[in-house]
Amino acid sequence: MNLDESLFKKALKIQDFDFKNDVVKITDKTIEFLESLNLSKDLIDFFKTFSFREEIIFGSIYFNCVNRIRIENLEEENKEIYKKDLLIIGSGANGDPIVVNTKTMSIGYIFHDILWEEENIENLNKVYIDLKMSIGTFFYKSVTEEDFPIDAYQAEDYIK
Repeated sequence: MNLDESLFKKALKIQDFDFKNDVVKITDKTIEFLESLNLSKDLIDFFKTFSFREEIIFGSIYFNCVNRIRIENLEEENKEIYKKDLLIIGSGANGDPIVVNTKTMSIGYIFHDILWEEENIENLNKVYIDLKMSIGTFFYKSVTEEDFPIDAYQAEDYIK
């Protein structure tokens, strides 16, 4: 799946993002982490291009500061889902992680309450709602579609 960088840039422009002052270099530690996951070159390049000083809010959802992606994914309560091809890159209004499937490049939500409360999650489909759209499409729709899902529960209804 294409990452649709141009739509991501359009979403940033709608948010009046300051490309001159809010872009930062991705750290070597972050690059090492991303490379250790065998991510595609396109996805790593996307993160290098869109590495910001702090998280960016798109309507009611957030795109993480790229240099915090490693830290976020390594937190104990996130159960190392990155090892199962789901990389946390943001969060919904209620804290549900926004994840990119590193194999399909499709984006979706994780139910944070199930993820954080259950001891061991064998079947990720129990907690993951795949919206079957690119990163760019997802964030663009978040600022252009009135009823775009802002958490996993709404995402579940959205794909029905």
